Amino acid sequence: MTSRFEPSVLTPDPRGRGQILEWLEAGLAAVDPERLTAEALAGQSGIATVVVAIGKAAPAMARGAASVLDIVGGVCVSDHHEPTPDRLIFKIGDHPVPGAASLEAGAAILDTVRHSPASTPILALISGGGSSLCETPREGVSAGFLSNVTRRLIAGGASIEEMNLVRAHLSAIKGGGVSRAAGRAIDTYVISDVAGADPGVVASGPTIPLAPDSKAAAAIMRRASIEIPERVFAAMSTEFDSMPMPAVTLLADGIDAAWGVAAAAPAPVEVCSEWLAGEVEAGLDRFLGKAGPGVTVGVGETVLEVTGGGKGGRNTHAALIAARRLEGTDSVFTSFATDGVDGMSGSAGAIVDGATISRGGDPTWALGDFDSATYLSASSDLLKCAPTGTNVSDIWVLWRRDVGLNVK
Repeated sequence: MTSRFEPSVLTPDPRGRGQILEWLEAGLAAVDPERLTAEALAGQSGIATVVVAIGKAAPAMARGAASVLDIVGGVCVSDHHEPTPDRLIFKIGDHPVPGAASLEAGAAILDTVRHSPASTPILALISGGGSSLCETPREGVSAGFLSNVTRRLIAGGASIEEMNLVRAHLSAIKGGGVSRAAGRAIDTYVISDVAGADPGVVASGPTIPLAPDSKAAAAIMRRASIEIPERVFAAMSTEFDSMPMPAVTLLADGIDAAWGVAAAAPAPVEVCSEWLAGEVEAGLDRFLGKAGPGVTVGVGETVLEVTGGGKGGRNTHAALIAARRLEGTDSVFTSFATDGVDGMSGSAGAIVDGATISRGGDPTWALGDFDSATYLSASSDLLKCAPTGTNVSDIWVLWRRDVGLNVK
């Protein structure tokens, strides 16, 4: 049995939930950043290299690179402490809204690439979560404005693609800004939290030049009732000299993690082909409606527009809605943020079953105040773990042991 997860979630069904935790562990093992990075770089043994690692998997990816390359300098930026190669400057950035620590990390990244010798290769290791962890606003955009836009888009339920398009137009780092600062293309290896998307979406593409679309970015901001000052729109519309596209290698994404879960689960098991997306409740009902017997695994990232003052995240909110759908059945639903951090819930998600509502009572108050984590903690359904060192979006698992599922 794994010790990654806090044991309190096992209380309602130690054996069954213990199996589910083992499946989640298998999913994480399938996208292990250190192993995948080392394997991808195996042919470059001993090459002196500057490394820029950004994102929640940055320390593990950097260790994988260090096992192959001769790292002579660089920066590693993440959201948690984890062992990192000695030659790298290590920074903890702010997440999910960039703050002073993110600005410090952004300055370190840009300074490093600007002063790296032209004869020394620069390697970028990019993973989910990187958009907020290191930041430098474009000239004409204040740090406060950029942070406020991020906060408003999160609260308004903007998708990750929408958020990253906006951030790329406000930032001197995103949309290829790191490559522009270096004055050259930078080979880039990506652990993606957006399956099927252009790798340039991950961490808002710090090394991958973006085709600018300031009007689309502005439209997203206006939908969130964000007023755009003239100087900011001018900054968003800045045209940069063209840059060559780097070589980009996708190491893994959420689909790989989902198949890792499926490989560990008992038959019959199915991985949903449709990426989990859209509003949480609608996305949940689509997922439940397509589930067959046995185990169904989904991966993606739904959006949640928060209006209450409680503690929760999109995964705990989805799980509490699922608990209503599952009431009185023998089915189990698991929602898991693969980085170990689900919004403001203080958890990675939840495991709920047909008896969750009988243990916790009417959840209307918790759903109305977006306080799902408080409810699920009391019902012994909250799934807690330390940061996992990776980020490949969210995994949902339905273990359907009967057919009495109440889907709207």
